[in-house]
Formats: sequence, structure tokens, C-alpha cells
Amino acid sequence: MKSHFWALFGFLVIEIITSNDAQAQRQLIDSLKATLHNRQPDTTRANTYYDIANNFYKQSQLDSANQYLKPMLALSRRTNNVAALGEYHLLTATIRLHQGLFDESLLNAQSAINCFTRSRKPGSVARVYHTMGLLYKTMGENQRVRNHLEKGIYYMQQAIAINQNIKASRNLADNYVNLGIIYEDLNEFERGRECFLRAIAINDAIHSKPEAYRVIYNNLGKNSNVQGRYEEAIGYLNKALAINLEVNRTTSLVHNYRNLSTAYQALKKNEEAEYYGEKAIKLVEQSKDAPLSRSVYKMMSQMYASTGKYDKAYYYAVQNKRIEDSLMTLEKTRTVASLEEQFAVKKANDLATIQANLVLAKAREIARIESVKAKEIAAIQAEKDRRIAQIQAAAEVEKTRAVAEVQAKYETQRRINQITALDQQNHQTTRQMQYMAGGLGLLFLLLSMLVGQYWAIRRANVRLSAQNEIITSNSQQLISQSDQLRTLMKELHHRVKNNLAIVSSLLTLQANGLTDEKAIQALRKGQQRVQAMSLIHQRLYQSDRVTIVNIREYLTDLAESLMQAYGYESSNFDLQVDVVLQELDVDVAMPLGLIVNELITNSFKYAFIHQERPLLRIKLDYTDGSLQPGITLEVQDNGPGIKADDWQKSGSRKSFGRRLVTSLAEQLEGNFELVSQNGTLFRLHIPQTRLAA
Repeated sequence: MKSHFWALFGFLVIEIITSNDAQAQRQLIDSLKATLHNRQPDTTRANTYYDIANNFYKQSQLDSANQYLKPMLALSRRTNNVAALGEYHLLTATIRLHQGLFDESLLNAQSAINCFTRSRKPGSVARVYHTMGLLYKTMGENQRVRNHLEKGIYYMQQAIAINQNIKASRNLADNYVNLGIIYEDLNEFERGRECFLRAIAINDAIHSKPEAYRVIYNNLGKNSNVQGRYEEAIGYLNKALAINLEVNRTTSLVHNYRNLSTAYQALKKNEEAEYYGEKAIKLVEQSKDAPLSRSVYKMMSQMYASTGKYDKAYYYAVQNKRIEDSLMTLEKTRTVASLEEQFAVKKANDLATIQANLVLAKAREIARIESVKAKEIAAIQAEKDRRIAQIQAAAEVEKTRAVAEVQAKYETQRRINQITALDQQNHQTTRQMQYMAGGLGLLFLLLSMLVGQYWAIRRANVRLSAQNEIITSNSQQLISQSDQLRTLMKELHHRVKNNLAIVSSLLTLQANGLTDEKAIQALRKGQQRVQAMSLIHQRLYQSDRVTIVNIREYLTDLAESLMQAYGYESSNFDLQVDVVLQELDVDVAMPLGLIVNELITNSFKYAFIHQERPLLRIKLDYTDGSLQPGITLEVQDNGPGIKADDWQKSGSRKSFGRRLVTSLAEQLEGNFELVSQNGTLFRLHIPQTRLAA
């Protein structure tokens, strides 16, 4: 009782903190939306749309984030804002990654790199490499391809190199955290732990805020779980949980709850494991993060299987398989490979274009310099002629001296000009040789890279072909096993139905051999209850969905069989079956069918004795979004009615059926109500929480 109290108290505290943070986020988004009604420059307006989309992404509302990214794209293109286009593609790539759309994520990441390279933002390029590392990490984890994980390490190391060069320590810590996660996926847990501890050292050196440690503590907890240090893991995870609750990061909270549930499960503390597991399920269904949902469903399936709750284990195993199948598709792998090849070709084309532009710019500069030189020589020649004319007009007497002096000056100036021209030609020739040497070196480097990339692609294609064959074989085995399981379940329900039919026949034969009317009635009631359960299993083996019952058809068959058993015909009997909800899980349909069987039997025995036109109404309604969501069952006859006080009496000889109805209603967590209204109206409300259990 004490542990339940503290669990409830913790849940209330979490809900209060989460609601306050969510309200603050909504107020920020509403404030940003309000600024859109003002007249703003296109650049400012594009930034506002980005801020709104980014805040929606932080709340895991991916559809809303996509909605506000669309107008940002149009404004950025109209203003030719390359940096804003890069931010659009980077956020879109991150959202597509969480949605499991890996090919679209890779395409947007490549576009972001091109935009940030053109706008000369190395820090933003490092952010894209970080996202590409996460993308390949996610693909490698979900598609079980080691090459993807190794590419994830490569892109993380590219991001680390850039951030070390520009001394971006905060981003560098995040790089090491995700590099450690990829090493863990490759089962190199000690290398992963070293990366996490290095990230902590970086944050300590720059005196980071507590929020910077939340992901690191969570991953250290997961690392300790894998290595069997569960108490240490719980310590790290509780530190991360305290920080994540303050900042209200949904996906991070899911990671915390999932890892805490795993630790408590390993320590055989099933109550705590289920508590944190259910909290992870509640949040991950809001986030719509496909890879994260898959990991949580897998953990929940293993946890419930270890505690013997096989129905829940089977449910979460099915959910895990559904998401896994959507992520592990051959077509996605081929699309990603195609996008990588397109990006490599485009990158080579861009480099060739840059080289051509450099050559053209060099030629234009040479032509400009030669033009300037020609003008300077022409000016010098004009100045020489002007001075000679002045000397000749000054005095004929000093002609010889003046001519000699002018000739000397001219010769001196000519030699100076020749020396200057030769020096400029030497500099020009040297620069041309340097350009040519640099161009040849760059061309050789590009050819080497292309050859290396070609052989790397060939090796990758061979490995991908082998992996594809393994994946195809595994998929065929899973399909075969699924068909066998469905066939076994249908055969099981068929045999249970046959066994119940035998029990029903035995009870009928036993009743035929008795003379005591009370004993005969008791056996007939038991036979009818067995028949009600038999109908459930008959419905299950006749359907491909072995855990779902068509409740409309089942209630109709049950009512008609009881009507015939008590000697009524459809021509003189008013039977009304109104069922809104078409299907129910067998765990709810079985006790519900027994309750309806008892209530209908009671009406046939006591309500229609003096009725010329008996009426029996069965209604099953479903409400969603109201104050009391769930299903409501109503069974009403037009008999003389029964008082609620008489129904509650349990000391009479005929109280077994009433006790059975009450017990089954409690099993369904339902509220039972009896109303005297033109006969007797029995109403049972089953809450939505019981249907989802």
C-alpha cells in the first residue's frame, strides 16, 4: 500500500510539471503566431515560421511542425535566403527521421549541406553531419545493417572534426553522446561509455546547465543496464528523469521510462517495471516517433512475457512487428543507396563547376591586367612626346643639350618600364604556374576520391545483396510462422467450442434423466451458460482475427437461441438488438456474453408469463470523448418489473445468477444499475480504461 501511495504521488507531481511546461510552450507558440498578423519583412516572417515549427517539433507534434515549414520554404525561396533554406532542410530531415521516412530525410540532409556550404556556415554543416549520423544509426538499428552503423560513425566523426576546429564545445558534447550510442549498437559498450564520459568532461569544462547532462545520464544508465550494473543504471536514470521533467522533453522522457523499466525488470521488481513501462507507452503514442515506439513495444512485450501476462506480451509483440515491418523494407534500402549515388554525382558536378569558374576568373583577371598595362604604356608615350615638343619650342640654342638630356631621361625611363614589365610578367607567369599546379593536384585528388568511392560502392552493393537475401529469408519465415500461429489459434477455439458443446450435451442428457424440477432447471441454466461461452469460441474460429468477436452477431444469435429454447417464435415476439460497437476483444466479450445470458434468461423466466406480446430490447452503445467514455449495455423487458432492493437480496435460493452477474460486472470494472421503467431495465457501463487494458 505504501509503494502504491508513493507511485501515485510521483505520478501527480509529474503531471503537474508536464502540464505547466506544456502550457508555457503553448503560450510561446501563440505569441509567435500573433506576430504573423503584423507586417514583417519576408526574412523575418520566414524565421518566425521556423521558430513555430521548431517548437512544435520539440513537443513531438510533427504534423504541426510540417504545416508551418511549408510557408517558410516559399518565403526563403522568394528572397533567395540560402541559409534559411538550409535550416528548413535540416529540420525537415530531422522530422522525417523520427517519422521513419529515411529516404526523404537523407535527401533533405544533402540539400542542407549544399545550402550551408554555399552560405559558408561550417557550424551548420557540422549539425547536418550530426543528423546524418543519427539517420544512419537509426537505419542500421532498425534494418540490422552494420554498414549503416559504420557510416553513422563516419558522419559523427566529421561533425566532431568541424566542431573541434571551430571550438564549438556544446555541439561537440552532443556529437560524442551520439557517437557513443552508435558504438553501443555495434556492441562496443566500453567505447560507448568512454564517449559519454568524455561528453560529461566537456560540459564540466564549459560549466554547462543541467539540461546538457540529461541525454548523457540516460545513455550512461542504458549502458549500465546492458553491462548488468542495474543499481548504478537506476541512479543515472533518475538524474536524467529529474532534468527531463523540468524541460518537458517527451522523447527523452520515453527513453528514461523505458530504461528504468528495463532495470527494474532485471531486478525482479515487476511493479516498478510495469509502472515505468506504462508511462513510456503513454508518452510514445503521443510522440509518433516510429523507431522509438518500436523499441518501447519490444521492451513491453519482453517484460509482460517474463511476468506471465502473455496476452499483453502478445499485443505489444504485434505492435513491435508492425512498426518493424514498416521500417525494414528493401525498397527503402535501395532508395537510400540511390540517393547516396545521386549526391556523389552532384557533388562531383559541383566541384567541376567550381574549377571551371576559377579558370574563367583567372583568364578575366589576366586580360584586365594586360589592358591596364597597355593604357599605362600609352600614357607614358604621350607624356614623352609632349615633353619633346616643349623642349624643341623652348630654345633652338639649347637644342643639342636639351635633346641629350631628354634622350638620357627617356632611356632611363624606358629601362625602368622594361624592368617593371619584366617583373610583372615574371609574377604573372609564377601565379599561372601555381594555379596550374593547384588545379592538377585538385584534379588528381578528385580522381582518387572517385575511384575510391567507386570501389566502396561496389563492396557496399555486394554486402547489401547478401543482407537483402538474409532479410528476405527471415521475412518468409516470419510469414510462415504467423500463418501457423493463426491456424493453431483457430484450431484451439474450434476444439474448445466442440468440448463446450459436449459439456452442453452432457448437461442436457443429465437433465433428461432427472425428475426433480429444480435440479432440471439448474442443469438447464448451466447448459445455457456453457452454450453462451461456446458461441464465443465458434465466432473466433470462424474468423481470421482470433482474438476479436463480432459482438453484434454474437448477441443476436444468443438472444434467438434462448428465445427458441423457451418456446417463443419470432412472429409473436418483439426482439430488438441495437449494437453500435461491431467488435470486441474476447477478454471483454466473454464475461459480457455471460451477463447478457443471465439477464435474458431471467426475463424469459419471470417477465413474459402474462404478456401477449413479449418485448426484449438489447442495446450496446459506445461513447468516446464524454465524461465517462466506454461502452454501455442495456437489457430491457416489458414484464412486471423488479425492485432494486429485491435484486440486492442474496439470501434466496435463486441468487447464484445474480451473484454471477455482479461478479462479472466487477471483473469488467463496470457500474451496474437496475431501473424499473415499463418493465425492468438493466444497465451496465464498462469504462474505456478496461477496454484498453
